[in-house]
Amino acid sequence: MDDIRIRREAALAAYGELGEERPELFANPPGAAFEIVLDRPTQDAIADEVARHSIAAGLPGSCGDIGVVYRDPYLMVVRDAVRFRSGQLGTYIRLLPDRVAPGAAVLPVLDDGRIVLINHFRHADRSRHWEIPRGFGDPDDASGEVTAAREIQEELGCSAAELLWLGAINPDSGMSGGQDVIHLARIAAGALPADLPAGGTEEGIDQIRIVTPDEFRTMILKGEITDAYTLAAYAYALARDLLPT
Repeated sequence: MDDIRIRREAALAAYGELGEERPELFANPPGAAFEIVLDRPTQDAIADEVARHSIAAGLPGSCGDIGVVYRDPYLMVVRDAVRFRSGQLGTYIRLLPDRVAPGAAVLPVLDDGRIVLINHFRHADRSRHWEIPRGFGDPDDASGEVTAAREIQEELGCSAAELLWLGAINPDSGMSGGQDVIHLARIAAGALPADLPAGGTEEGIDQIRIVTPDEFRTMILKGEITDAYTLAAYAYALARDLLPT
């Protein structure tokens, strides 16, 4: 019992600190479908009830813990106590970026209108994807534009002649909180190095492919591009008339 109490207290202590640092994450706007419950007695009762159901289902009792239940330098897993519209109490889990600075994705477009794609091996689904450069924001990044410029340098090994803001994306609003930003980078064709930068290959980038806008569209239609950031960047660029026809 002491171990359970210590574990729960640690999760709730981190939760309280998160609420002070980023109160917007705990807003309960009028009509919200899931009201975050912050009073401790109700949180404890919900945690006990969910823990009982979890154990009965063969899962750890820690599935009922409320608060920051996991954290690393990149993201955190938060389990909130919530009141549903029916009045029923329960929990809702969400993934949050550990950093306030937004992540950024960049659509690289050469001066002749062709688009640069990278073939990236992703650990999450253990497969390769054709996509555009992207990455987490660093705490020192003043803006998403700084992050975007860094990702072009790290993953393509060159600098952008110009960065244009395209828009924002909620990667998975059903599970993840926070927004990332998308830019279009204009790059001189001669600026691309012959070899991939070492940092990019270490991150799983195996190949660069340069395609025309028509070839890009065909790859999308054939299901060769499924990355959400890449698809969003394409949609934004089309909507803003930034891709040649």
